[in-house]
Amino acid sequence: MSCILKQSVAAKRLYRVALAAFGLLVCIGGSQLIHAASPELTTSLPRGGKRGTELKVTFYGTRLNNAQELLFHEPGLSFKDLKPLDDKKVEATIVIAPDCRLGEHHVRIRATDGTTYARTFWVSQFDNVAEAEPNDDFDAPQKIANNVTVEGEAKPEDVDYYQIQAKKGDRISVEVEALRINTLRQQVAVDPYVAILDKDRFELAVSDDSALLKQESVVSIIAPEDGNYVVEVRDSAYEGRGRYRVHIGSFPRPLGIYPAGGQAGSEMEFTLIGDPKGQYKQKVKLPEQTTGAYEVFGQNAGLYPPSGNKVRVTSLENVLETEPNNSIGELKEAEGKPLPRAFNGILATEGDNDYFKFTAKKGQKFSLKVYANTIGTPVDALMVVYDAKGKSLGSNDDADGSPDSKVDFTAPEDGEYFVRVKDMLNRGGEDFVYRIESQTSEPEILVSMPEMQRRDTQYRKQFDVPRGNSFAMVVNTSRRNFSGDLVFDLPELPKGVTWEAGTIPKTQSSFPILLKAAADAPIEGSLYPLLVKNADPEKPVVGRYIQELDLVRGNPNGALYYTSDVDTLPIAVVEEVPFSISIEQPKIPLTRNGTMNLKVVAHRKEGFDGKITLRMLWRPPGIGCPSTVSIDEKKTEATYELNANGNAEVGTWKMTLLGEASQNGLITVAAPFVNLAVEEPFVDMKMTMASVPQTQEVAMLCDVSQLRPFEGKAKVSVQGLPAEATADPVEITKADEKVTFMVKTTEKTPVGMHKNLFCAVEVPQAGLTMLHKVGQGGTLRVDPKPKAPAEPKPAADKKEEAKKEAPKEKPLSRLEQLRLEAMKGSGESGN
Repeated sequence: MSCILKQSVAAKRLYRVALAAFGLLVCIGGSQLIHAASPELTTSLPRGGKRGTELKVTFYGTRLNNAQELLFHEPGLSFKDLKPLDDKKVEATIVIAPDCRLGEHHVRIRATDGTTYARTFWVSQFDNVAEAEPNDDFDAPQKIANNVTVEGEAKPEDVDYYQIQAKKGDRISVEVEALRINTLRQQVAVDPYVAILDKDRFELAVSDDSALLKQESVVSIIAPEDGNYVVEVRDSAYEGRGRYRVHIGSFPRPLGIYPAGGQAGSEMEFTLIGDPKGQYKQKVKLPEQTTGAYEVFGQNAGLYPPSGNKVRVTSLENVLETEPNNSIGELKEAEGKPLPRAFNGILATEGDNDYFKFTAKKGQKFSLKVYANTIGTPVDALMVVYDAKGKSLGSNDDADGSPDSKVDFTAPEDGEYFVRVKDMLNRGGEDFVYRIESQTSEPEILVSMPEMQRRDTQYRKQFDVPRGNSFAMVVNTSRRNFSGDLVFDLPELPKGVTWEAGTIPKTQSSFPILLKAAADAPIEGSLYPLLVKNADPEKPVVGRYIQELDLVRGNPNGALYYTSDVDTLPIAVVEEVPFSISIEQPKIPLTRNGTMNLKVVAHRKEGFDGKITLRMLWRPPGIGCPSTVSIDEKKTEATYELNANGNAEVGTWKMTLLGEASQNGLITVAAPFVNLAVEEPFVDMKMTMASVPQTQEVAMLCDVSQLRPFEGKAKVSVQGLPAEATADPVEITKADEKVTFMVKTTEKTPVGMHKNLFCAVEVPQAGLTMLHKVGQGGTLRVDPKPKAPAEPKPAADKKEEAKKEAPKEKPLSRLEQLRLEAMKGSGESGN
């Protein structure tokens, strides 16, 4: 399935993807990842061809000199005469079968050193015509025949004109593939605009965006008179920097299809809507398997539209609207049928409201979902569910990142219910088609792979397994409407390749899978299904891997503009690389709140001394580790520290690491699985608070809880003491219930509350020790050093002491001194 996203929707999806990917990116080292040494495919010329023909195509990219074959995700395409021209170009002849499906296909190049990303290749019913410059003058357009596909290029400030001839009453249709066919990193290369003009340059029809193809252009008219008509093609903002394919001719171009779906395996008669020559019908045998969206190419007068109209293929029985159905009152006498079913209708006029009646039993649960915008119709749906009295039981406008509605419904009692749908802006028209599917709670498994590099969904989604080596990837699973363990299944693989994976516990959604290639495995590969199944054979549920290809990104911040889905995985054996890595099998378990060092060994071939970066691809729940660890140049060993928190899930887990090294690009291998056992700790402890003055010592008591027995003596030490505080380790046995540490301090031990103390317990096992940390949260209070007592004073002479104790005379102020002097002067004169 392909999907073009409006800018606002693209921005919302970017935000959700960024949040979902954040945890994984932290584990693998953020976004500073380097593209691998695998070949890279950027584009091809021409970008497509006519079905039933052979076409020489040049593929462009980097590291293409070892190209071996082309891999096609869809049937109808093959190749011959593949020839690498140099490191950046490969030439091949594409053989397009007469019954090849029109529209978008996906191709990869497989080389001896890897497989490229998927890129698009487009199939038309018309011959290719190359753009011939100059054609930027309306008065001197490029003359072309009717019913051709022009391969052109949109440049900045560029306008291309093409002239055709038509008779009065002829249909003139134009459809562009531009935004979809260019892959510029984080850029929209061409946002197309087309117009049909008469000889006097009067615009008969224009198109920038369309409901059918979103930001691609499509337009169709009836020629008003005999004569020449000019088709204008350009970037809507005159900023084009990429290729386009424009189909110009008398082909039909319906804008809608009704009903918008049918039952798998059935033969349906569809009505094609919106073509300027009027509606027409097409009988179609739908696929036997439910596919979700499926393209119907409605033939008319021997021609087909370049792209199909999307319908839904499910197991649901169709219910078609019957007018009048604009209110609950108009449906009172109508028979309500039980769910699950699919309701189909058209909001044919402005302000149209459509109601459907159904029955449900108390407690039944359904998810009612509208399909309109996501299948290319103009409807911006608003859906409401009512009970028999007209009371609203739930409503929704937008859901799942699109303008389509979704309401989860649980019947409160046995009875009749109604669902109403309308356009949010009260619009309507003949192509305002919609479909409401009542999805039951059937068991389902969704299978994908995490985004390993931000804004790049194809990064590391190619299993390129070096001869005599391994490669690993994490697979995401999502269980719907059931709970249980899951198992992988790869029913087909290249010769000499085997796979290994553990059972995915019901508590987990992500799990690693490892592929190994024998030393003599042929260098070959293809596209293979990856399945995930319910581990209980009595309750079969199967999910298939689906990869979303982020084919076009742009502003803001690399938002998704165009995506396609493929359901096969590229797996290939590639040439031998100069190193491999392995993990030494742990001889003892890792306990909750414990620590373990994994020993990793690099096996270097002669002449390779480079640095190897180790990455933990996946961690068991509750296990922490560094994002990367390095094996330095010429070294062969490193340790990778694992830390288990107190909630680490107990069990035995398969562990692997990725090893990366640079040699003409990035080489990536994986270590074979080892089994990591996670167990409960042997003991737990509770540390009591202690206080001690500086320079003194104190007994810190700990209560010991024996959780499971162990042999011999375990060494226990206090961790987290402040500087200049020490405590000698002590030993305990499986019988001890308390332990005491003598904590010694100095005058330099910091004063204050020290709250992060814990105990490290080393339990002997199989000649080694299992380290785990218990008693977290212990507190030691350090008080200041006590002051020395004051020395007694010696006896003093009483006279001297009295002098010292006699009160000193208060000095006279200046005013008092003047008064005293005046008094003395008076006395003298009186004598």
